[in-house]
Amino acid sequence: MTQHEPTSDELQPKDAPPSAASKLFDLRVLIGALFTFYGVALSIYGLFFTSPAEIAKAAGININLWLGVGMLALGLLFLLWAKLAPVVHDPVPAEASDRPPMH
Repeated sequence: MTQHEPTSDELQPKDAPPSAASKLFDLRVLIGALFTFYGVALSIYGLFFTSPAEIAKAAGININLWLGVGMLALGLLFLLWAKLAPVVHDPVPAEASDRPPMH
């Protein structure tokens, strides 16, 4: 009888909890956080640091404020989406293998 080197599936306990790495690298959280951060920064700039000359140059629209509010709303939507629909992985059956099925 030949001995084989144990695979990673054989070394891990079967009752191990699923990895949290999938939630850590969820792109919705990263994109939502960046849009929220830049939306807050742009909104603050549009509210407190935009001069009347800049508003006149933009056809009378405080473009920094409006884009900041839009980016803030989009970022919060991404974060809400990540919170309400988290990543769920299907459980792997015990007899599953990395090998393709045979024909």
